Amino acid sequence: MPRSHFNVSKQFPAERNKTRSADKIPDATLWDQFRKGSDAAFIEIYEQYFDRLFAYGMRLTGDESLTKDGIQEVFFDLRNLRTKLGSTDHIRFYLLKCLKRKLFRQHSGWEKRRADLSEKDGFGFELSHEQILIDRQLDGERIEQLNRAIAVLSPRKKEIIYYFFYEGLSYAEIRELMGMDSDHSTRNLMYKALAFLRKTLR
Repeated sequence: MPRSHFNVSKQFPAERNKTRSADKIPDATLWDQFRKGSDAAFIEIYEQYFDRLFAYGMRLTGDESLTKDGIQEVFFDLRNLRTKLGSTDHIRFYLLKCLKRKLFRQHSGWEKRRADLSEKDGFGFELSHEQILIDRQLDGERIEQLNRAIAVLSPRKKEIIYYFFYEGLSYAEIRELMGMDSDHSTRNLMYKALAFLRKTLR
């Protein structure tokens, strides 16, 4: 249930935090400041990643209220457990992992949601002109063709494409988020997803 004294009241514009300034505080430094009690660092983390987390949570659940509550509880837990947290040099990955665990295990049931993600309509998203999977030479018709191909991928293939190209995660991070057995199986799933998309665009 949401915590009444940690209110999520932001609006949710479409993923505005894609670009980051070159002079931003390194993740490891910002995280250590937060762990040592800096409220400014906590607010900075919240401001940087809230919209991205909301977009991610919506892709997992399709439920706005569930996603808002999940993000609220993630930040509530972080603030209250900050002295017990380990270090990290990739805050976004850490938060994605926390939110996925929170949404699946606490709210929806881990096994049920894992089963749901095997269904055809799980984990929906489309790539835009700005995203790096798409060659900037492609015209609108070809981009729409690519998005139609993505739409018929299995949810697991959609998910791995999203993590790799949209979130820029490593194979090791993707393996951890998706609960896969090895980096080899992660790479194999990526190969199959990309092979299908390349075939579609020929």
